[in-house]
Amino acid sequence: MTARERFRRTMAFEPVDRPPVLALEPYEESALRRWHTEGLPQGITPEEFLGMSRLVNVPVSFGPMPAFEEKVIFRDDRYEHAISSMGATLRRYRDNPSMLYGHIDHPVKTRADWDEYSQRFVPSTPGRIPLQWAESVAGAPSAFADPIGVCIFPFFFRLGFYALGMERFLSAFYEEPELIHRMFSDWSRFVIETIRPILQTVKLDYALLAEDLAGKNGPLVSPRTYAEFWHPYQDPVIRLLQDHNVPVICQWSAGQVEPLLPCMMQRGVNCTWPLEVVAGLQAADLRRRFGKALRLGGNIAKEAVIAGPQAIDREIERLMPVIGHGGVIPALDDMASPDMAFGHYRYLIQRLQAIRLDR
Repeated sequence: MTARERFRRTMAFEPVDRPPVLALEPYEESALRRWHTEGLPQGITPEEFLGMSRLVNVPVSFGPMPAFEEKVIFRDDRYEHAISSMGATLRRYRDNPSMLYGHIDHPVKTRADWDEYSQRFVPSTPGRIPLQWAESVAGAPSAFADPIGVCIFPFFFRLGFYALGMERFLSAFYEEPELIHRMFSDWSRFVIETIRPILQTVKLDYALLAEDLAGKNGPLVSPRTYAEFWHPYQDPVIRLLQDHNVPVICQWSAGQVEPLLPCMMQRGVNCTWPLEVVAGLQAADLRRRFGKALRLGGNIAKEAVIAGPQAIDREIERLMPVIGHGGVIPALDDMASPDMAFGHYRYLIQRLQAIRLDR
């Protein structure tokens, strides 16, 4: 059984020999630097070295074209300010540039700014989908052993955050609703026309809606706001995915998203990850509440992997009843960080690879 078959069968609650073993979140650069001193060879990914599966995302760009010039505009002993490819000014630690510690300026301040900004998001722009993508992904999908999908990054919430800044974005739902409707409407059309040729060419196993619209204590928008602003523009995207039989449509968001799940699921979202334990999410509780209508991923606490083997064993033991019933991919619930020993992460992966199922 290939990893791709295992992924599709797990998410369909069909019998598998063992659960898929993959990373649902990226690795912090500083974590990889540490791991290269602890046994991970240079030039080799953790997936390659540990024999893991991986999510093969079709190489499509949802970013601005042309991208904004990435450059550092301020630097002191601890921090640097830099322009991102999305046009926002970021504040980050110099020794860990992959982690952002605040956005201090943004490209969209008026409706006119959005109209200008949106000109960078044209589906037909050369290079948005590489010329060779059909040969590398779609040409022989049956040859791929790993699940193939599309990651729509950014999706609506991240788009608003990057373009307007968090405070102004959240206040605009009440103070400038017409701007948000215009942004989301434009973005929906852009996403649909960007992914349509992909869906017509390759059979996808998943689609990721990359949002991050919740914090530790709850969502950053209410179910009412989500219904008013997301549903009219997200619905056509999801219908297109459903029309092309994409089996897993996943809301990719950290934080406590549970209050939003009912209004997401009633419109076609059928999966969520990474299920952060620190945000109070438990796979078993979600399975009891939503049954097989909701697929799950993650839910192995990063803090447990930092702590070591005994804590890792307890996490896997907690998840085994859910794993045994299918519809869940056990994985780290956050980005691997520099306080996580490579030996601990390797132990986690080896324990997951050792699981055998009788379903």
